[in-house]
Amino acid sequence: MFTFAISNPCNIPPVKTIAKQVKTKKWCKLYQSKLGKYQDKMTNSNRDERQIVGGMLHAAYGVNIGEQVLSYLKDSDLNKIRENLISLYN
Repeated sequence: MFTFAISNPCNIPPVKTIAKQVKTKKWCKLYQSKLGKYQDKMTNSNRDERQIVGGMLHAAYGVNIGEQVLSYLKDSDLNKIRENLISLYN
């Protein structure tokens, strides 16, 4: 499995739980080494935050779970994730 946030595919938390986790600074710090390219994309002026976060979630959890998690996130959540990512590198 090529996802970085699933250590045990037999014990995946509920999608709602994952959606809460990805909005935290703790989650960003935990996977900081894997999130650099998404942080770079978040600093572009013509970015699409939903698309960037979707790509990040696909890499972290796979396409299926990533899409489910993305569907739980509101625009305000995407802004929070963006702020958390950028704060890691400043």
